[in-house]
Amino acid sequence: MIGEGHERWTDFVGAYLLGALPDDERQDFEGHLDGCTVCRAEVDSLRVASNALPASVEQLLPPPALKDRIMAVVEAESELLAAASGSRADLPERRRRRFSLPSLRPATALAVVVAVLGIGVLVGGQLKDSGPSTQTITAEVNPDRAQGAQVRLVRTGDAAKLDVRGMPAPPEGRVYQVWLKREGREAPVPTSALWVPRNDGSASVDVPGSLKDVEAVLVTGEPVGGSNAPTQLPPTITAPLT
Repeated sequence: MIGEGHERWTDFVGAYLLGALPDDERQDFEGHLDGCTVCRAEVDSLRVASNALPASVEQLLPPPALKDRIMAVVEAESELLAAASGSRADLPERRRRRFSLPSLRPATALAVVVAVLGIGVLVGGQLKDSGPSTQTITAEVNPDRAQGAQVRLVRTGDAAKLDVRGMPAPPEGRVYQVWLKREGREAPVPTSALWVPRNDGSASVDVPGSLKDVEAVLVTGEPVGGSNAPTQLPPTITAPLT
């Protein structure tokens, strides 16, 4: 049985399953579901796919610009739909004011979420990754120079940063410098990354350049301004990549 006002609610199934409806529209839609077997069947058929999305990939915090990126895709989609149907004036006033994910058909809504987030999708039972993965490496800390410090190298593709906790300040007149130990080279290559920890011993340090062919990321204490060759060996921090 088709419920009253069925045409109004056909675009809301995908947004309902994704939890994207405002409370008032969700309650109205659930009231419509009570009397519409067509919409209930569509909800039931898509619920398995929508429930599988969160479990199919690693959970990550969305970037701050995610909303703008989603809305840009949605607005482009709505313009195409409006051009195909003749005019946006035919849409209810409330829908013209706020084009959002609910304005898409269910399959399109799910596709937009997957495409904009850049998440992996299950194809033939295997997870297809759409971007570089993130690897976290626990660095070795020289206890004679940084007792109790904890350092991780967070690598994404060929880029990386050092996440530092509990690091003591270097001696007066010195800073910490990042070095790259490349394959086939005995001496480490200096970088422009010179840093000192915050008062609480924390730091977040971008590792300059590409990590391609790098065997390890090193940190030593050097004079202010940095050095072309390490003056303090063994290193204070060693993050092996191989």
